[in-house]
Amino acid sequence: MNRLIVPLFLVFCATTFSFAADGVRTLPDTAEAMGMAGGKLILLDDASVVRTNPATLTDIEQSTLTVTFQPWHGKTDFTSPTGVTDSMVNPWKLTGSLYYATPINDTLSAGLGISAPYGVSISWPREGAFRYSGAYDAVLQTVAINPALGLKINDKVSIGAGLDIYRSKLRLEQRFPWSIATGVPGLRDGDLVFDGDGWGIGGYFGVNFDVGERHHFAVTARLPVSVKYEGQFDASNPSVPGLDPASTPFTSEIEHPGSVAVGYGFDVTEKLSIGVDFEWSQNSTHDDVPLNIGANQPLLGGATAIPLNWEDSINIGVGAEYELTENLTLRAGYLYSDSPMSQATYNPSVPADDRHIISVGAGYTWGLNTIDIAYSMLTMDSSDIRGNVVPAFNGNYDYDWDILTISYTRRF
Repeated sequence: MNRLIVPLFLVFCATTFSFAADGVRTLPDTAEAMGMAGGKLILLDDASVVRTNPATLTDIEQSTLTVTFQPWHGKTDFTSPTGVTDSMVNPWKLTGSLYYATPINDTLSAGLGISAPYGVSISWPREGAFRYSGAYDAVLQTVAINPALGLKINDKVSIGAGLDIYRSKLRLEQRFPWSIATGVPGLRDGDLVFDGDGWGIGGYFGVNFDVGERHHFAVTARLPVSVKYEGQFDASNPSVPGLDPASTPFTSEIEHPGSVAVGYGFDVTEKLSIGVDFEWSQNSTHDDVPLNIGANQPLLGGATAIPLNWEDSINIGVGAEYELTENLTLRAGYLYSDSPMSQATYNPSVPADDRHIISVGAGYTWGLNTIDIAYSMLTMDSSDIRGNVVPAFNGNYDYDWDILTISYTRRF
């Protein structure tokens, strides 16, 4: 029985933390940011700077509202070393955001953002290749509320700071073979469900400074945010004399990593600007995830936490925008995102590897209104997993993701 339970919780731990790390972290979330994905720290000037770089708030001259809708479409195909195949289901993932920024006076600006910086749901067939070894449904939904202020020090320097207030929900559903686990023939398979939610709070800041008229620099940093989850654990269909796995309290904790980023922007001409970004995320600070399910703790075989052994990761990219006409702006970008996972801890509930994002976009302005649209192609090399802590996860994984982003901005 322990041989079945421990791999299950390795799946659980890796899944919940991975969504909060660079493995499947959501990308820049407005169409302007996505259109120049690798150069947003300097070039971005819509209301989403509230979260991305609050020092840029001082550049917003009018009260501005930006609303975004972002559908993702993707798939992951799996082939085991023995030739067993499977494919991820529910390919559409929908997210969005809302930001508002306004100047208070000539030097001080304020803003508020609501977004989903971490949160992707991944589902595999309930009776598929990972029937007893992996989660068939794993969901982490994290909503960030970001109040922020920006202050202009002088014509060359501005600073900004904000709060990361997270509301997060975690749910994992796992198929479980009671007959195999208990040795009692004829028992129906059941489901183990872990469901919890919690709050977390952190902070972030940014500094912008110009060197001459054409060179611009930005530095941003984020503190880690720890979220403690509380909820319940349920096990269905045991039907075993003397075994009553009723609902019990479930608690866990996830630390969203801190990060430091630097950006450089260069105005090639009055119409063309180029930006380069580099970001480092400290994923290694979160060594393990506690596993607490009250009276059902014996199901874990004595385990109380599972190590992750993740590594720090980086993002690096470039972006550009060109003002084709007074009303129409064109954008393009490239972003490389390093995965913190290793082959030993790879998890099919987090179908990801090192990511390459190629994006194009455009923005059209009329009066006080702007519509931005961007298309991003997310490519990852196939993962050939060997030596995994859960042998059933060994095999080849192929990925394919496309992202469409549409934003509407209104100035008042």
